[in-house]
Amino acid sequence: MIDFLKNRKVQIAAQAVVITGLVGGTGAVVTMNKPVTLEVNGQAEEIRTFGGTVGDILDSHEIDVDKRDQVKPGVGTKVDRDMTITVNTAKKVALSVDGKETNEWTNANTVGQALADLGVDAKGADLNAKASQRLKDEGNDIEVTTSKDLTVVADGKDHKVSAAVGTAKEALKDTGVKLDKDDFLSVPMSAEVSDGQVLTVNRVKNDTVKDKQAIKAKVETKKSDSLYEGETKVETEGKDGEKQVTYKVKTINGEEVKKEKKDEKVLSEPKTKVVIQGTKKKEEPADTGGSDSGDSGDSGSGDSGDSGDSSTGGGSGSGSMSTAEIKAMLGGPGSKWYSVVECESNFDPKASNGTHFGLFQFLPSTWQAMGGSGNPSDASPQEQFQRAKKLQAEAGWGQWACA
Repeated sequence: MIDFLKNRKVQIAAQAVVITGLVGGTGAVVTMNKPVTLEVNGQAEEIRTFGGTVGDILDSHEIDVDKRDQVKPGVGTKVDRDMTITVNTAKKVALSVDGKETNEWTNANTVGQALADLGVDAKGADLNAKASQRLKDEGNDIEVTTSKDLTVVADGKDHKVSAAVGTAKEALKDTGVKLDKDDFLSVPMSAEVSDGQVLTVNRVKNDTVKDKQAIKAKVETKKSDSLYEGETKVETEGKDGEKQVTYKVKTINGEEVKKEKKDEKVLSEPKTKVVIQGTKKKEEPADTGGSDSGDSGDSGSGDSGDSGDSSTGGGSGSGSMSTAEIKAMLGGPGSKWYSVVECESNFDPKASNGTHFGLFQFLPSTWQAMGGSGNPSDASPQEQFQRAKKLQAEAGWGQWACA
């Protein structure tokens, strides 16, 4: 008896005609009784029948045909001797292919036939059952992990995978690449993988790094009337200190992604730089260049006769100003301008050595660069002082050796 027919509660009834009860003799009975092979879901049994069509035979064997069932030849086909009637019933399959689940119907009889019928390429695949395992009416669970070609990139190298792997973890295992404690893949280990996918191993390092850094010296400013306003002097040279800073540095595949300061230690203290800043006011000249000095600028040397009288209190000829007035204009003793002029020309606005001229011993080219015209010694002491201050502002005290 066919097992499947038992499962479907099909009981093959006794032949519908009792040969001994037939009227007409044994010759007629033999003529009408045909040998037929009935194959149901791959299980075959040879029977003899008086049925006229395939449908008659199925009815006589109480085989109920569903619309999804496959019957060859069709139920209306006339029965011939030695005919094979094939019935493949519809079977429900819960199919999972690489984690994607569907419910399918098939007329196949085995797992392998069902996969072929449903268009699943099982070559090289991993199955949860043997391909030859027979299907039941219901309760058929088929899980398929197809063969895939993947690439695992680790430590700058490509590791090829050609295997039936379902997850990233399985693909990694196939390569033999190991992950350290903090390493991770570009996808979760449990993630399902697909054909052609590239997985990347991320190498994580947590290092302790020590870095020496400078501690900038502070600058302290002291006020002092030992210097004139605008003048400065370094009293104490400063010096930068040094410290050692410890960081925890995290890198992924050699690239820094996080840097956290953990400790700081001073190796040498910085030394403060002390700067003296002048506060002393410069003395104003006795004559600040009012109407008299203005006249002297206009009159030039024409007033020299009068100036001869005024110079008697302060020394040799000094143009339109007396030597005392020139000294007062320069700020008096203690002033840097006073010291420069005393050294350069001894307060003589007409002084000359053939190449340098006037109170500040200008070169003619320098005099002209500062806006002067003609010979410096021909200009008033006030103008000479004005040009000298301009030169000092632009080029510093280094213009005078006496400074």
